[in-house]
Amino acid sequence: MDQAAANARTEADARAYALAAVMEVLAKVEPRVLEAVASTGMGPEQLIARAFQGLAERADKIGELNISPDLLGRLLRKG
Repeated sequence: MDQAAANARTEADARAYALAAVMEVLAKVEPRVLEAVASTGMGPEQLIARAFQGLAERADKIGELNISPDLLGRLLRKG
């Protein structure tokens, strides 16, 4: 029982070390690069949501934004 617990602790320590190493590398990567990598494989709905999020983050710089009902309808429709 003691050996199993020691093995479990060793494995947990190894996973923690590996995760810390990955996090150290990721901390040095530009956020936009991480966002681009994270968006790989996203569906159209998710990509559109990210685009609108980007617009919202810069709302103070956008004077006026018009989205036609037709475009909005297409964006909201699935498939």
